[in-house]
Amino acid sequence: SGCRWELRCHKYLIAFGPRRRRGDQRGLGVNVFFVCGAPKSGTTWLQRILDAHPQVCCSGEGHFVKRFTAPVAKVMNAYNAGLAMEARAVYEGRPYYSLVSQAEFDEIARGFILARLRARAGAETRWVGDKTPTYTRDLDLLHRLFPTARIFHILRDPREVAVSRMAHSHRAGVTDALTPGAEQYRRTVDGAIRYWTEAVRAVDAFSQAHPGLVHEVRYRDGHADPVGEIEKVFGFLGAGKDGILLEEVAAATSFEAMAG
Repeated sequence: SGCRWELRCHKYLIAFGPRRRRGDQRGLGVNVFFVCGAPKSGTTWLQRILDAHPQVCCSGEGHFVKRFTAPVAKVMNAYNAGLAMEARAVYEGRPYYSLVSQAEFDEIARGFILARLRARAGAETRWVGDKTPTYTRDLDLLHRLFPTARIFHILRDPREVAVSRMAHSHRAGVTDALTPGAEQYRRTVDGAIRYWTEAVRAVDAFSQAHPGLVHEVRYRDGHADPVGEIEKVFGFLGAGKDGILLEEVAAATSFEAMAG
């Protein structure tokens, strides 16, 4: 009956079932945003800036697509496959249960993500978000679940990203990560540049398709003018940004303070 079961790339659509009007953020009670960027670009620094605002709650490393949406999509596909088989074999094509629709799947995913995002929110919270660097690969799915969600993308010089990745690998026990000419050195540099390129292209494409939903933060600008960049970040959300607050957040999330 034309049943084909597949996950479409990393967007994790369920395989079939009637489509309905996609959800929006009206009635959610809070506004949603996501933070992304190539690893070692400063995503954690940006997360802490956002989380320091009394009206903003930004948690980190939720990995909602990879660790929840994808596995649940596989379960839903298997469930629908079983329903379809029994409809043919037992009920002559007239089953009691309809296939799980894309809208039903999205509602489950949206509800789970919102519950996680709200877990740390307080009474003053107007914005809830999550920082996961690999969301650069999942922007279309996140937009389908939360059409008005804002996206923060932090951009760092790819050479600095590669050096930071090498240092991180060395601290993790990869002794040749800092040895020029070594195989692990080459793999680390090539991997960092390749992921940086993919991330930037993906965010650029999404930004062009959805004007006004993406705010780019440049790592070097955060070094040069932290108060000015923090003001832009809060302004993108429409959150309060008085001078005293900006100075306090800049001091608490400075690179020196984060380095201990």
